[in-house]
Amino acid sequence: MPDEISFARLTAADFPLLHRWLNNAEVARFYGVGDENRKNPTLEEVIAEYEPRLKPGAATHSFITRLDGRKVGYIQCYRVGDYADYEKAIDLGAEAWAIDLFIGEDARGYGLGVRVIERFLAEQVFSRPAVTTCLLCPEPENERGIRAYEKAGFRHVKTVWVAEEKAYAYVMRRDRDQEA
Repeated sequence: MPDEISFARLTAADFPLLHRWLNNAEVARFYGVGDENRKNPTLEEVIAEYEPRLKPGAATHSFITRLDGRKVGYIQCYRVGDYADYEKAIDLGAEAWAIDLFIGEDARGYGLGVRVIERFLAEQVFSRPAVTTCLLCPEPENERGIRAYEKAGFRHVKTVWVAEEKAYAYVMRRDRDQEA
């Protein structure tokens, strides 16, 4: 089937690719590493940030997005309550799950992000019986991302200051029973 979207667990072999993507100007505008969202990280910083996510039981579940088998991006999900400071800042409940993503290759601008989100929600987030709410919290200036998230059914609920990130988060929400 053409344009098949799939997700593969992040592996250590993906770190150089993740490093390249995180240093891509389009990605680096809104996506960095660590709580302080450091832009243009070194390979060592990428490894330090993502290696702990490879361990069994890691709170953040990290994946490489594939389009027809080709690696095109990164996506992750996590239970908000597993990050106490973040949960307090967002203030929408510990049991909500959140996702973060970026398209790392030349596949932007064709609606791929919306399709990736919809597939990921079905396979990795709302497939968990207890999960009824998913959040996305882009930077308020990420207009392109926000439009894609709206097309995927997310709605803005508030903008909050996240002290640990030293930035505002444009909190968007989608519930399990909500249509995109």
